[in-house]
Amino acid sequence: MAGAVAVPVLLLIAGTASAADGPDRPDGRGGPTKAECRTTVSGSAVTARCYNAGPYTDLVQLHIECARWWDPDVDGMPTRLDPAEGGELGDRCWFGVARAWVSHERLRDVPD
Repeated sequence: MAGAVAVPVLLLIAGTASAADGPDRPDGRGGPTKAECRTTVSGSAVTARCYNAGPYTDLVQLHIECARWWDPDVDGMPTRLDPAEGGELGDRCWFGVARAWVSHERLRDVPD
């Protein structure tokens, strides 16, 4: 078909809930154990908007796998999200995105 434009396919990977995420955890603290992130792609740019509704501090990091072999993949800076805090992560490829995801690392509470 003349004039057709190829659109890259994006695979977003989301974590699954486990029994440890429920209110019956041994520590007695309810709620989610990590921030919820929603990732969007616009052309070669990726934006992840995250909100930490849980009682734990979460370290979130945006990862992007670029579509072309010569385009370097991206691992963004880790961002700290305290409880009830939101944030936006963003980065880009030079040409096309193959997939993007956000990793989570729970930070241990440090006593004062």
